[in-house]
Amino acid sequence: MVKNHDKFSIEDAKAVIESGKNQSHINYSLLILEQCLDTYTVDELFLSFNGGKDCTVILHLTAALLKLRGLSPLKCLYVTEDPFPEMDEFVDKASQYYEIKLIRKKKPIKTAVASLLEEDKNLKATLMGIRKDDPGSQSLEPFKYTDADWPKIMRVSPILDWSYSQIWEFILKHQVPYCSLYDQGYTSLGNKTSTSPNPLLRDPDDPARYLPAYKLKDSSTERNGRQ
Repeated sequence: MVKNHDKFSIEDAKAVIESGKNQSHINYSLLILEQCLDTYTVDELFLSFNGGKDCTVILHLTAALLKLRGLSPLKCLYVTEDPFPEMDEFVDKASQYYEIKLIRKKKPIKTAVASLLEEDKNLKATLMGIRKDDPGSQSLEPFKYTDADWPKIMRVSPILDWSYSQIWEFILKHQVPYCSLYDQGYTSLGNKTSTSPNPLLRDPDDPARYLPAYKLKDSSTERNGRQ
């Protein structure tokens, strides 16, 4: 998606806050993020960022609060293995647009997080783009430490109760830049070898094409196309 400017602006930030005044799910997420920023400094925080739609929404929301508070850019951990070229391209563009500090690590994620925490002893919390629609996330809370077999860090999950449609409504309304794969029928992104377009989005007028992800009607089929 093309923006009419190449950097996240104060106007973008104010538009997010205005949306929170009218939409309870956005307001609640902003409250969680406010609490997070009141508890941890920016140097103690990083975003787990894989370029997917959910963590991109988290990035946009957090960038709004950081911009309005005049705080320094956010650290983002990008953990990859067999990534789509489009995903790498988008993550690079997002890092420039939001002026984030991008840290690249190889999978597995647990090892990547452990390595990051070893390198940066200041880190105490990670922002997660997880929703309760995601497998194994039903018992998560907005603030919850990692499980015992993971490196210990606070997981902050501001959009747990957002629906698939709310994610896309926010992205489209605020012209949030997103990975081009979503315009090619992908609705949930994983590794290149294990992810394909959602078959439910095949264009009925042209079977060789797929409709964009925001056209998906049944959110329970979001992960169709993931192995």
